[in-house]
Amino acid sequence: MPLPIDTPTLDCDRIRLRKLTEADTADMHALYSDEVAMAYWGTPATKTIEASRQMVLRDIRAVDNGSAMFWAIEWKAAAKVIGKCTLWQYSENNQRAEVGYILNRQYWRMGLMSAALEAMINYAFSDLGLHRLEADTDSNNTASLALLEKLGFQREGYFRERWYVSGQRQDSVMLGLLEQDWAGRS
Repeated sequence: MPLPIDTPTLDCDRIRLRKLTEADTADMHALYSDEVAMAYWGTPATKTIEASRQMVLRDIRAVDNGSAMFWAIEWKAAAKVIGKCTLWQYSENNQRAEVGYILNRQYWRMGLMSAALEAMINYAFSDLGLHRLEADTDSNNTASLALLEKLGFQREGYFRERWYVSGQRQDSVMLGLLEQDWAGRS
């Protein structure tokens, strides 16, 4: 059974997680074309708005076929999309999925991704009934590793030269979060 096709809106204090649409292309291009923001993403920064549009459309198709859930992270004050988060690599049989996220660097270090991930994690465990979430993170992405650990993810593995992005081999840290650990946190 695939993930639900209807992406629910998840409201937080300053942000809203909502369905990603093609109309979000311009906002996502500001993020996808930023080499600093994309340094730890699985693909290089885009050069054109059309390339960014194709990335948005790829995400929409993944939602439509039930292989992923993508949320646009909307800054409420400006009704502007500033990032996205996702559940993907879903396994119904094993009740697990992988998390992914990226944020426009103008909005880094404001606690926004923490709020977005908390909302998505709550949804994954309570509404989808998942048992485990995983995160595959570049070993050099210290901010992301710190965020995941703050949310209760535990380091479970280290993979040398797992990814090849922008002409470089990148190591990867695998982290996991169990539903009972999330439910039991203070």
